[in-house]
This record gives sequence, structure tokens and C-alpha cells, in this order.
Amino acid sequence: MTEVHHEDVAAYALGLLSEEERAAFERHLDGCGSCASEVGSFAAMGELIKTVHPDDLLPHPADPQVESLLVHRAAKERRRRRLHRGFMTAAACLVVAAGVFLGVSSFTSGPNPDSIHSPARALLMTGRTYPVSDPATGVSGLVGVEDKGWGTHVALELKGVKGPLQCRLMAVGDDGRSEVVASWGVPEKGYGVPGSPDPLLLHGGTSLPQSELNHFTIQTFDGRTLATVAV
Repeated sequence: MTEVHHEDVAAYALGLLSEEERAAFERHLDGCGSCASEVGSFAAMGELIKTVHPDDLLPHPADPQVESLLVHRAAKERRRRRLHRGFMTAAACLVVAAGVFLGVSSFTSGPNPDSIHSPARALLMTGRTYPVSDPATGVSGLVGVEDKGWGTHVALELKGVKGPLQCRLMAVGDDGRSEVVASWGVPEKGYGVPGSPDPLLLHGGTSLPQSELNHFTIQTFDGRTLATVAV
């Protein structure tokens, strides 16, 4: 079966397709309103060719080469459409690739404290915040909360912690119920310390409503408390 391209509309209107290509394109027109509407814009050129005497189409020092110009325009139109289609396809691929790269980058590189568009940073800027400070461990930072239909959205910025450690943020309710909001690993270089000044930045959630929250606890997996934040 002959392959049909939308960019063949100009060549079809100018009679530049073979019989097989023309028949295939006419079948295509039956189901493609876009191409059918464009045929008319090129049909006038086809009529112009019919009215020109063959002798007038021969090269002449003083006259334009009508046939060459028309054929050139049709060919140019086909190239333009192919280029446009290729460009749009390439652009779509770049968008997808960029999305994949950003997704993989955010997953493999950890939190980015410099990104003002991150959910954690946005919550710390707009939500209710509580300072984190424990002179005994040297840990400091900020906890942000906001009500959600499912519970409470929580963000944490943490500084002054050295690794290697495995930690978690616990939410504790007025009734004593506790839930893990988030857990993370601290590399040897740490967060918010000399040589590694960027803080840890993450977010998570708890089913406890904000009105029922009593405090948050930042603790290591072996049970050591790094800081407690009353709310």
C-alpha cells in the first residue's frame, strides 16, 4: 500500500503525484478534513498550469520559468512540512527526555534545597512553621505543616546533622498515637555542616489532623532523639 503524507497536499493539487500516489492520496482526503481544506489553496496553481502553453514553460532569458517555479514551490512546501513534522517530533522527544531526566535526577540526587518550586520549600514558605533546635545534638531547622483532607502535609529542613545515619521524622498526636512522616539516610558528609552547608529538605505526611498534633520527633533508627518540636 502506498504511504501517504499530509505534506503531499501541494503535490497532489499541482498534479505532481503518480497515478498510484494520487489514488492513495484521494482515499486519504476522504478522511482528512485538514488536507481537504488545503487542497483548494493549491488548486489555483494547478489551473494556472493548464492555461499556460507548453512553449511558455521553456526557459527564456526574459520570462520566469513558470513550471520550474511551481514545481519548486510544491517541493519546497513538501520539505517544509516534513521539516515541521520532524521538528515537532524532536521537540516532543526533548520534552519527554527532559521530564525523564528531571524525574531521575530528583530521585537519585536527593532533595534540592535551592529549588523554590519543591513541595517542601513551598510548604516552608507558606505553611505554619515551627523551629527545630537542640543544643545538645547541634541539630536545627524548621518544620512546616498544612491541613489536607487526608491529614497533615509536613515539610522538614534540617541542619547540623552528620552521618552516616538513618533517621525518621515521627508525628505524635495528643492521644499518644505516633506515625512515621518520612525517613532518610544521612551520608557521611552530613547536612548543614562545615564542608556540606546545604540542609536536608524533604516532605511527607501523616493521617493525624493538624489540630490533633502534639509534637514531632526527629530520631535515629536506633532510637536516639536528635530533636523534639512542639506544635
